[in-house]
Amino acid sequence: MTETTSLAPLKAQVSKLENKANEITITTAEENATATELKAKLNETKKQIKDRKEEITKPLNAALSSARALFAPIEDSFEKAESILARKLIAYKQKVEAETRAAEDKLAARVEKGTMKLETAERKIDALPTVQKTVQTDHGRVQFRKIKKVRITNPDLVPDQYWVLNEVLIRKDALAGTPIAGVEVYEEEIV
Repeated sequence: MTETTSLAPLKAQVSKLENKANEITITTAEENATATELKAKLNETKKQIKDRKEEITKPLNAALSSARALFAPIEDSFEKAESILARKLIAYKQKVEAETRAAEDKLAARVEKGTMKLETAERKIDALPTVQKTVQTDHGRVQFRKIKKVRITNPDLVPDQYWVLNEVLIRKDALAGTPIAGVEVYEEEIV
């Protein structure tokens, strides 16, 4: 039996309940009792749907959780190794760039002082070591990129339009009786 056919009775039951809910009008006490009984049947059907869905999803979630737990230590070690190597690659690149800049500054100073010709300085600058932005190897490619990031240096100076309300904390405090400007506690009826 396929999943679709095993859900057919449940689908039919929900369809009947939906039709009854659409047709019902509540103007008398008897109609209210009928609607209350229909609501109880809906709750019962909701539980059947949930139970049937969980028959399928619980084993899948358990398998997914098990697979994640199995691979987590390996992934953690991999991320640490990748991070360490990336830091070392960047440190070397920055060291070479700093040495190159210092050598260029020395050559420029000698040209300005007149102890070296401009052509000689240009030739020596071209011969200075550099780290390429992209390095291709047999196993893949390493690419150095600069990306823009944002850091908040002083939260007190950030305009109000960028702050997000902590609705969970607001709800908790308001329901506990703490008065909060711009917040009201109200009651809403639900079935």
